[in-house]
Amino acid sequence: MILSLEIKAQNKELNISIDENVETLYSVAYLSDYFLLNKHDNIFKHKLNEICKPLKDHKAVHLFDSLSANYSFNYYQPVEWVLKFSQFPETIQENNKDLTHENQSDKKRQLLSEFKKELIKFHQDSLYQKYLGSVASYKAAVLSTLNSSKSIYRLPVYLEDYYGKSLMSYNLIVSPLVHSGGFNIELEDANQSKEVYAVIGPNGEVDFIPYFDKDYLEYDMILHEFGHSFVNPLLLKYSEDIELLSQRYYTDDLENAGKQQGYSKWKYVFNELLLRATTICIVKRHISKEKAEKLLMYEKSIGFSLVELFIKHLDDYESNRDKYKTFDDYYPNLIEKLKVS
Repeated sequence: MILSLEIKAQNKELNISIDENVETLYSVAYLSDYFLLNKHDNIFKHKLNEICKPLKDHKAVHLFDSLSANYSFNYYQPVEWVLKFSQFPETIQENNKDLTHENQSDKKRQLLSEFKKELIKFHQDSLYQKYLGSVASYKAAVLSTLNSSKSIYRLPVYLEDYYGKSLMSYNLIVSPLVHSGGFNIELEDANQSKEVYAVIGPNGEVDFIPYFDKDYLEYDMILHEFGHSFVNPLLLKYSEDIELLSQRYYTDDLENAGKQQGYSKWKYVFNELLLRATTICIVKRHISKEKAEKLLMYEKSIGFSLVELFIKHLDDYESNRDKYKTFDDYYPNLIEKLKVS
């Protein structure tokens, strides 16, 4: 079962869960020594080592290792893939969602089909069921801590206030095994409406229980990951204009800083700079200037000083909301400003 809670924010609902599909996938990833796991020690890793060590030779583990190492089944892809299934312990039937990508090779599709079958077997294994029982109380403790926040439920409202538009859903999935960071996932339901997910790992542990620092979770991660769903479509729409800006801004230093953060192309660096700038603006607007300044200092420390210029131009958007009803309305103006900055 999914351990979850629902928090209402005015007319918005933030669904928070520890998702069993994601946990099963990442348990397999942990046993295969996947490179993108959380680095902090915690009780979930201890229990996996204690109970599920014999499952390191499970076929699901070997298939995941092959897919991640040889078929680019990493970063957001595994999470996106597993969220497209109905929940365990059903036979994870396809939820009326497209589970294939046109650019996948026949071999990758074949391996993913095999992996789905083996993942079901892995989940049904008595050792894994014993593991799930052993960590149930710790999952509840993590969710209880998140629920104690008095501000987390307001975040969807802050996002929609800033961007001037709404998303259909806000689904936060926290995972004890996901790396200290997160993924933005968008899925279409049977009615072709988008369901938006932020999948986030802890940034520490307290007494071996995964810990999500409030500022890290709410401001660094939730606002950031859900923010992707507002800004990513604009990246596609204005890709040619954004590419022209590379000559002005994409220095060797920024290219190296981007690669350190996992972004190998200018368009992705641009998108991250903008998203981090809007996140800081939302924090400044709704949380505090001090926390916003702390976020800006962090961006500068990793070589993303250009964020400050984006923030400067976003002042025009914030001061003229009667003219720019939505962030989409302002975006072309931002590009024009950047052409002459």
